[in-house]
Amino acid sequence: MTIQRATVAQINLNAFRHNLGRIRSLLEPQVKIMAVVKADAYGHGAIPCAKAALEAGADWLGVANLEEGVELRYSGIDAPILVMGSIFPDESKNLIQYGLSTSVSDLPFAQELSRQGETQNKTVGVHIKIDTGMGRLGMCPEDLPGFMEQAQKLKNLRVEGIFTHLSSADEAEKDFTLGQLSRLSQAVDSLRTKGMAVPMAHAANSSGILNFPDSHRDMVRPGIALYGTLGLSGESSHPNTLPELRQVMQWKTKILQISKLPKGTPLSYNRQFITDRDSLIATLPVGYGDGLNRSLSNNMDVLVQGQRAPQVGTICMDLCLIDVTDIEGVQCEDEVILFGQQGNATITVDEMAERCDTISYEILCNVGKRVPRIYLD
Repeated sequence: MTIQRATVAQINLNAFRHNLGRIRSLLEPQVKIMAVVKADAYGHGAIPCAKAALEAGADWLGVANLEEGVELRYSGIDAPILVMGSIFPDESKNLIQYGLSTSVSDLPFAQELSRQGETQNKTVGVHIKIDTGMGRLGMCPEDLPGFMEQAQKLKNLRVEGIFTHLSSADEAEKDFTLGQLSRLSQAVDSLRTKGMAVPMAHAANSSGILNFPDSHRDMVRPGIALYGTLGLSGESSHPNTLPELRQVMQWKTKILQISKLPKGTPLSYNRQFITDRDSLIATLPVGYGDGLNRSLSNNMDVLVQGQRAPQVGTICMDLCLIDVTDIEGVQCEDEVILFGQQGNATITVDEMAERCDTISYEILCNVGKRVPRIYLD
């Protein structure tokens, strides 16, 4: 028996491919694209999105950890995959077994990778992580030449790239990001000065791609832009180059019950909303157990029949309430859009994120596993 919940997340893979194409249009032809599909493709489904990315011309896939990379290999994907968050030494065997590349930033780990590669008679690909100002992962730029000199002696190690991560490319103030890019360039140039071969360099995330063309280098790593949002915290420095992105996920449900309630009726836990008129209150089968942030209680709209309706009362684990008093002809089982488009009206992921003082990344990643993903292709 097939059971389908009323609450679903529709994933438009054509929109995903469109977004990758729009990003490609901003790049020089020789620049490669690493499609970032970590965190289950930001909640959209890693395997379908990874396959769509490769179909649309992505050269690499980026994941956060070993398990995510292995999942893609099990699905039959044989494209280059970088574990951007690095791994622990005891995971080296599986990394090499599944033909994944990893971030590396210290010599003992590089030596362990080479030793493990030798036992499997394989060469392991690595990307050297440079910390240019994130303070999270990576080596000091000044240490790169010495590290590279030692790494080149490891016969089962293949240095495929040098990269850094931009912490503030979405801000209107550009100086910090320009400083990061300068430090990466100096590190790369230090290899040339010493006569060493320079592998491909990459730095640009979604905001870097848009706001800092000089960050494109040999490869870019779009993440959130692939899913149709940017979440910029400041004005873009290149507003004319902003691509026309399409929101990939649409979160929807249906009305479960409609109640006629008199003025003065308290709603939901702790009576955080009391009707100020005779009202039609609809119950929806979605709550914080599905990833609908509880801080959105009394602070979000949904779409019903192409019109906005306010959410009212405290959002529960499995249910929430909306006020449909002003929507003529509303009925049980009417479609309700939490974010997405209905008729000529749209509620964006960015709007929901702003309402609960977070970022679009978190909204998308938090759409829970019990919400079925329906793929439109």
